[in-house]
Amino acid sequence: MRCKKLNSKTRTLRYALFILGIALCLTGAVLMVHGSVFGDRTTGIATITGIVGIGLISTSNLTSGLKSLNKSQSKTENVNDGGR
Repeated sequence: MRCKKLNSKTRTLRYALFILGIALCLTGAVLMVHGSVFGDRTTGIATITGIVGIGLISTSNLTSGLKSLNKSQSKTENVNDGGR
């Protein structure tokens, strides 16, 4: 099965979603640890921020695309080597 090649615009968008998700997760973690910076009760906001960040990371499909790319490359290497 061949892996679809993504155009640069799609790849850039997925990478941006991945980075934004990581940034939101880290922001949520900082708000959990140092929540008194913005007021008394910021744990709810921090939780929602972390969950949204995790959602963005999972929908970016960056890691699953890399896994399928590695699988397809190893299959072609086996075919080129005669299956050794």
